[in-house]
Amino acid sequence: MTATAPESIANTYAGIDNLKSRMGIAGTTNDSVLWATLNAASRAIDRHCNRHFYALEATRLFDVEDVACVSIPDLASVTEVLEDCDGDRVFETTRAVSDYALYPLNASPGSASGRPYSQIRSDLGLGVEPFAIGRSRLSIEGRWGYRFHIADSASVISSGGGISASVTVVPVDAVTEIQAGMTIVIDSEQMFVRTVTGTNVTVKRGVNGTTAATHADAATISFVVFPAEVVEATVLLAARYWKSKDATSAGFAGATGFGAIRVRAGIDIEVEQLLGSLRKLAIGVGV
Repeated sequence: MTATAPESIANTYAGIDNLKSRMGIAGTTNDSVLWATLNAASRAIDRHCNRHFYALEATRLFDVEDVACVSIPDLASVTEVLEDCDGDRVFETTRAVSDYALYPLNASPGSASGRPYSQIRSDLGLGVEPFAIGRSRLSIEGRWGYRFHIADSASVISSGGGISASVTVVPVDAVTEIQAGMTIVIDSEQMFVRTVTGTNVTVKRGVNGTTAATHADAATISFVVFPAEVVEATVLLAARYWKSKDATSAGFAGATGFGAIRVRAGIDIEVEQLLGSLRKLAIGVGV
């Protein structure tokens, strides 16, 4: 069994069992450090790519400088678009779905090969009001991140009566796909899997801006599928972080009978190659 992930961790792009298997590590003695390296590697990938790959549910405000188009950070889906048309800091106007378009068209950020939206446009045709120019005129509630693709875990809640919003151990009928380090989704709530023991899944509730809620017995459990390149890069980078503990000085490590081994500073070449197509220029709107 894997040691429980610290409560402070809410997102990793790979699981600890994946990392331990790759590195040939057995037992739980080093699990607390391995969790820390996975978390550090995941956040380093966010910084390197100038974007995050988890889906954060939040409301964000935007200045409007163009009546037809507003650039936005990575957006996976929209819940609501509101406008402050008169500049009184009250968002009194709701934009209907037919009154705006998200670009790029056909981005499909909910699919396995999707990409995020980066613009919202008002220029859909006759009768559509332009955006109001000014500071903090547009409010967008949605899921922010590179994409939000989920898959069925083939597991359901199996408690005999559902779970409350305060439960942190979720009984399931069977563990097929669920692993420690995953982000699972039940109804609209995201949970971070801290450990799996038999058919009991210990979780951190209401992560990524979602709210802990009551869920019915037999509720379907899905899990977030991160881009394969991000998962592999996380494991590679976390493994390097772990190995760096053996470095003596000046970025070198060594062992009796072997020559010096260079521990490369910064992001590994392999990691850079994996993430190259996912890296965003560090200009314009933030993540």
